[in-house]
Amino acid sequence: MLAMLVPTVRGSDDQKPTRKPAGETLRIVNDNLIKVDDGDCRGCLYNVKGSIYNPNDEGVKNVVIRYYIWKKWMGKDGHGLGIKKLGGLVSATIKYLPPKQTVEFTAVSRYAPVMTRESGLLPDPINAEITAEWEDK
Repeated sequence: MLAMLVPTVRGSDDQKPTRKPAGETLRIVNDNLIKVDDGDCRGCLYNVKGSIYNPNDEGVKNVVIRYYIWKKWMGKDGHGLGIKKLGGLVSATIKYLPPKQTVEFTAVSRYAPVMTRESGLLPDPINAEITAEWEDK
């Protein structure tokens, strides 16, 4: 005699699958560390110029892109307060990123100085940290 197996479904129909936080789904298309002027000082600060892509079918809002240019020096004396406390943080905010779109950004601040050539200190490799919210429907 053959037994017939009938699949059973457990759980409630009201449960929606959990989705990733919006920031984890966004992709940096390109990003470049650039030197910018600070008043009369030419090439004294670092910024990051790049593009971010939203591969989702929904828009995202309040996108914040952060780079810690001097993260390895956070908490250490001798390189200025902005580096000690913030690791040379530069950031960009995008109010809304439409679905399937790419937007350019420039992450800026006054906390990411260029070290003098004599110091021999080079910035960390850039790596974006992204936070965002899903668009309200």
